[in-house]
Amino acid sequence: MTVLKADNALYVALKMVPEGTRMTVYTSNQGSAKTNVVAELRKEPGSGWDDWQFLKRPATANAELLPATWPNEDPTIISSTALAESLGQNPDLWADISD
Repeated sequence: MTVLKADNALYVALKMVPEGTRMTVYTSNQGSAKTNVVAELRKEPGSGWDDWQFLKRPATANAELLPATWPNEDPTIISSTALAESLGQNPDLWADISD
């Protein structure tokens, strides 16, 4: 049996993105932040794990919106699963993938 949920669909879509592709995640509820950018990410090249590296996170951005899965890595990593869950469960978030 396969369960179809928004998180699952987002996860599959994120896995299909080619390695090295960049993504910017935004929020429509920036609060006290000076920007609506939450983070700039890159699909980890050559790892085979389909994880995403944090390239840039504005100092005023709310890090809780996209929590790092492996915060001690350099650069910090968020898994495709955690990224899909964050995007799927927070209606204020959206992402722009650079081709």
